[in-house]
Amino acid sequence: MWYEGLKDKRMWEIFESISRVPRESGNEEGIRNFLLSWANENGFKSDRDEVGNVFIYADATKGYESIPAIALQGHMDMVCVKKEGSSHDFTKDPIEIEYDGKFIKAKDTTLGADNGIAIAMALALISDPESQHGPIEIIITVSEETGLTGAFNLDPSKVSAKRMINLDSEEEGIIYIGCAGGIDLDSTITFERKENTYKRGYKIEVSGLLGGHSGGEIDKERGNAIKILARVLKNIGKFSLAQISGGTKRNVIPSYAYAIISTDNKIEKKISKLEKEIRNELKKADPGVRITLTPVENPKEIIPSKKMKNIVNALFSAPHGVKTMSTTIKGIVETSNNLAIVSTQNDSLTIMNSIRSNIASSKDNHLNVLKTIYGAFGFKNVESDGYPEWEPNPSSPFLKEVDKLYRDIMGKKAKVTAIHAGLECGIINKRIEGMDSISIGPDLFDVHSVNEHIVAASAERVYEFLKEMVSKLK
Repeated sequence: MWYEGLKDKRMWEIFESISRVPRESGNEEGIRNFLLSWANENGFKSDRDEVGNVFIYADATKGYESIPAIALQGHMDMVCVKKEGSSHDFTKDPIEIEYDGKFIKAKDTTLGADNGIAIAMALALISDPESQHGPIEIIITVSEETGLTGAFNLDPSKVSAKRMINLDSEEEGIIYIGCAGGIDLDSTITFERKENTYKRGYKIEVSGLLGGHSGGEIDKERGNAIKILARVLKNIGKFSLAQISGGTKRNVIPSYAYAIISTDNKIEKKISKLEKEIRNELKKADPGVRITLTPVENPKEIIPSKKMKNIVNALFSAPHGVKTMSTTIKGIVETSNNLAIVSTQNDSLTIMNSIRSNIASSKDNHLNVLKTIYGAFGFKNVESDGYPEWEPNPSSPFLKEVDKLYRDIMGKKAKVTAIHAGLECGIINKRIEGMDSISIGPDLFDVHSVNEHIVAASAERVYEFLKEMVSKLK
């Protein structure tokens, strides 16, 4: 096996088993059954609530019966993205894991360490005969990646713990105590297609971008394939538009987008010039960007010219990326937008945006900015209910205890801060009265993209810290 040379084989074996089970958000029955079966086979009580969250309970080990219960929390679903041309089927195919001696990654797909590593750590800990701990309640939620469904609908009667360690963070040595809230916006324009009068059809593709998590990587100035495509369309002269599509998930920075157009103009030189400009602009942040032009069958029907111009101008004008940096917590993004998806149907086109902010009023203001832009171009806006911010509590006794244990165990001080990505802690804290949470995790990179990878040694250090920490919690 790929993990033969690694230290914590119990954890990696569980991670391997999890990776064999399809678990895209919304397709979680298989992983839920796996978790319940694993608990039964290993002698642990388990339960599920109405929405499908799984709870696994481990009794205190001998001598730890008086220690208050601790919850370990993660989510069972993963973002499923694959390389262009890959035949991987996320509904049935296992994730093919590769290990190069330092990094663990997947062949041609997302790895799913977000958040499979949390499940692997939690199950390994309670099944390790050498671990010592008070009562442990493992909370594994559904559909975190597509709306935090499990957290919002979690049954509080299934949990007695009042202290929770979320294992969904992506940087070792950091204790997170707060996160951004978010809201989604869908903007749709309708049209009646008309007969195409141009003679030559082309497919314009933007590819080769890194993509990544729209919370964790939004500050890295990576390219957005949809925004780049809109810039190309804005600068190639007269054409008609039949289709435009790009992006995969709301919380993934788009790494691929394409448009089917028709034109009588020669646009090869213009596109080549734009590609050179954009490659130069992204030479540090996203050097693999490519813009390709391929002849295709000329579309018979196209989007009317006025509506087409409104679509291109809306995509070109709408902001993407960091809006403001925090002035209270140095180094973290305060407000951002991910222009995530554009999708063309027969008689309509929808643009999907995901807004995040650590301040509710700023989130609402940026939402209104986007609604104003799209509304000005004739789009109808529909917003989601959103999810709340997790407000930091630096005075938390639980935080102070974990912070001290980190120094004692690891021999160095942890960084205590907040994160721009969304975590379930704030929601679960509100669902379970009196719950106090922190979040930790190993070094994970490029999540929500085909380049996702985890540092094996970091994951083992975090697991060993977690194992020792629970043995010393009062």
